Amino acid sequence: MEGLMKIQQLRYVVAVADAGSVTEAARRLNVSQPALSAGLSALEADLGGAIFDRRRGAMRLTQLGVRFHRRAVSILRECDVARMEFRRGLERSTIAVGVLPTIAMPLVLDFTRRFAIAEPRMEMTLREGAERTLMDWLAHGRIDAALTISDQVGADAWIPLEGDPLALVCSCDHPFARRGSVRLADLDGVNFILRAHCERGREAHEILEIRGVRLRLVLRTDQDQRALAAVRAGLGVTIAPRSLVGRDTAFVPIEDLGLARTVGLHLGPSIDPELAAMLTGILKAANGDFADAGEVTPLRHHN
Repeated sequence: MEGLMKIQQLRYVVAVADAGSVTEAARRLNVSQPALSAGLSALEADLGGAIFDRRRGAMRLTQLGVRFHRRAVSILRECDVARMEFRRGLERSTIAVGVLPTIAMPLVLDFTRRFAIAEPRMEMTLREGAERTLMDWLAHGRIDAALTISDQVGADAWIPLEGDPLALVCSCDHPFARRGSVRLADLDGVNFILRAHCERGREAHEILEIRGVRLRLVLRTDQDQRALAAVRAGLGVTIAPRSLVGRDTAFVPIEDLGLARTVGLHLGPSIDPELAAMLTGILKAANGDFADAGEVTPLRHHN
């Protein structure tokens, strides 16, 4: 039967790697040198290989030891965080929410503001990440929920807000701004600002290629703030979801594009049901407030 790896053994590995010797590591950890050496030997015996190369009088990590050390540092960091959060207890617990970068910031800020009012004993931390990254964080418990667009999970874990179509965005004095709608063919040869991080970008590109539409690329950026600033300045047009567009730009439907996204809240598998219900209510209220601010039309939620 394999032995059980102990947190203290991981601390020994990290300390020896940092200090370069067992003697100095033992001094830093305030343990005896024989105890530290025995702990390392037991760990290496359990693993079936050497973590340290003990030749030439120095303690150097082996190739496998380097990888193990990296994992050990990560595990110890997580243990320290868990200990800190536990000690804080009910006085101030934390909820981590992942946010897709293309979610409108006014909606995100109002969501966090309302949560702080509704649950002052909890602290909400936000982590930005791409769609797949957020799903990975959820699966591994690194975040409790995610404001995103994906709906590839069961209905009980997905709270959708629907109605966020993609269309043409241009400056208010652009010729397209005076039109009720445009067609893809109208974009041929037009100066275009590419939102490189757009979740529906690949689909839009394929549609444009099929239609033989060639855009004149003048700016490629992964930041919506830069893209929309360039649009306002008249540098070119872009394609973006309705929720990102304010009154200082024109949003013109593209008749033959037919792309939209669904913004919503993914709930993690271990989230408390009462907390999940609170987050759902707050998100829907924030969405309504987002619309009342007069920036864009609201994203409508399912009943």
